[in-house]
Formats: sequence, C-alpha cells, structure tokens
Amino acid sequence: MGIITSTLSYYMTKTNDPDPITGLTSRDRYVIQTSWAPVKKDLTGNGVALLLLYFEKFPATKNYFVFKDVPNEKLKTDKKFHAHCNSVMVTLDSLIANLNDGELIVSLLEKLGKNHKRHGIKDDAYDQLKETVIELFSSFMTKEELETWDKLLKVAFSVIIKYL
Repeated sequence: MGIITSTLSYYMTKTNDPDPITGLTSRDRYVIQTSWAPVKKDLTGNGVALLLLYFEKFPATKNYFVFKDVPNEKLKTDKKFHAHCNSVMVTLDSLIANLNDGELIVSLLEKLGKNHKRHGIKDDAYDQLKETVIELFSSFMTKEELETWDKLLKVAFSVIIKYL
C-alpha cells in the first residue's frame, strides 16, 4: 500500500504552482523531501562524506574552516569536525522540513549568510558546494531528483550570497 500511496502522491503533485518566494513547485518539494529520506538516516555520516568530498574537490575551501590545518584523513575521526558536519546537515534538514514556508526558508538562509560573512567566504565557494552535493547525491538519486536538488540549492545559495 505504501508504494501505491507514494506513487499516487508523486503523480498528483503539481508542476505549475511555483512558490512565489522560492519558485519550487509542489512536485519539486515532494521530490526533495522524499529523496532526502535516505540522507537523513545518517546526517553526521553523510555530512562528513560531503565535506571531505568538498575539500578533496576544492582544497582551497578548507581555509574557511578552523580545522584547515588538520589532514583530511584525521578529520574522518575528529569529533569537532563531525559536530560541524552534523550542524551543516541539520540546517539542510531544517530547510527541507520547511519547504512549504518560503518566508521562513528565506529568514533561515539570511541568518546563515550573515553568520558566514565573518569568515570571508566567497560566492564561488557556494557554487562549488552545490556541485559537491550534486556529485555526492548522484550515487543514489535519479536524474529528476538531482535536477530538483540543483534548483533548490541555486535558490538557497543565492539568498545566502546576498548576505555574505
């Protein structure tokens, strides 16, 4: 019964009702929320995988972090690093949980941008992070899911960048 309900929900969600603030449709929100479920099962582990891949692909981005001098191999077991990774993923989880409230999402992202401004983070670091998220998720998500995540991350990071 669960698969029938899930399939019906997917096909019954609208694609022509973009949120006036985020531009995400009902279908987009559904796809993001359902594809997030496997990631949510291990927020810390997936956060560690994400940031380690980010540092591997874009080593200069590690300079934005307090653990910039810690070798990546040691970060795999560093609890302070794990705590930061968890924080990143919990923030993402909060955005996903509130996809139906565009104003709240914008407020959360504004706060995030202001909090990161003091670190001197450049705009391109967020483009690189988006690329990394998509690469990590590509191992278990469909093309439609990845395209929808790309759409969400473009919106989210454009708000954050305004406040850097």
